[in-house]
Amino acid sequence: MSEVDEKKSLLDRLQDNYRLVIVDDDDLKEVNTFKFNLLSLYILLSTAIILVGALAISFIIFTPIKKMIPGYGEINNNAEYIELRQKVDNLEDLVEAQEVYNKGLSNMLKNIGPDDNTESNNNNIQKDKAATKTLVDQPVTSVIKADVDEAKKTNELSQLMFATPLTGKISAAFDPDSEHFGVDIIAPKNTAIKAIMGGIVVNSDWTLRDGNTVTLQHSRNIVSVYKHNSSLLVKNGEIIKTGQAIAIIGNTGKMTTGPHAHIEIWYNGSPVNPANFISFN
Repeated sequence: MSEVDEKKSLLDRLQDNYRLVIVDDDDLKEVNTFKFNLLSLYILLSTAIILVGALAISFIIFTPIKKMIPGYGEINNNAEYIELRQKVDNLEDLVEAQEVYNKGLSNMLKNIGPDDNTESNNNNIQKDKAATKTLVDQPVTSVIKADVDEAKKTNELSQLMFATPLTGKISAAFDPDSEHFGVDIIAPKNTAIKAIMGGIVVNSDWTLRDGNTVTLQHSRNIVSVYKHNSSLLVKNGEIIKTGQAIAIIGNTGKMTTGPHAHIEIWYNGSPVNPANFISFN
């Protein structure tokens, strides 16, 4: 390299022209020639790198691939996260409804279980009969105490507002001695049966004994039961409002003698007479 070349500035060196010649290896014939300098080559490479980077950034920003980048965006605004959170909330509601159902069913069957024909239940029935006979033989003070307890229970429920499930004639009254723990109401065909209070559906299914049955768990440890329906309008775990239609009157199940609605109310695990709190006329 000459002394003149060493004194050239960097800009001058970048502007030096070069030639790239492509030659056929067989006949040494010149195929093509390219003229360039280092400055133009640097500009070309820089432009290409910038374009590739801009395309890569645009691809990340404007396509779903950005979701795969850790820490990109707020997770609370992610549609999939919101959907999963809603599913978790629904599962929590179902778990709570199941817990309420288990508690209400346990209270309902604690003392009386008409569908249980096991030997253990038969022994309980015999004990209940013996207890009833003993109660009759006891002094008047015991009977008075039982009446006071029943009056207290009736007074507590009388302070609540119950919606009329349907209007019609009572064909069979409340009679716990014969294991008829509700009232039977005769009404026109296709009459809708409504919830007496707001609550949660803990059972909406068909049984051989009672046909299409709906059981609702209400506040204050109140459970209402609607049996022998022709069809059911609600599902397990559904939240019901007061007066909402839950079933259609029918004649399903073995324990029925014609189209009617069988309505039961259970309070603190014991059946009470619905006619004491609801006017069916």
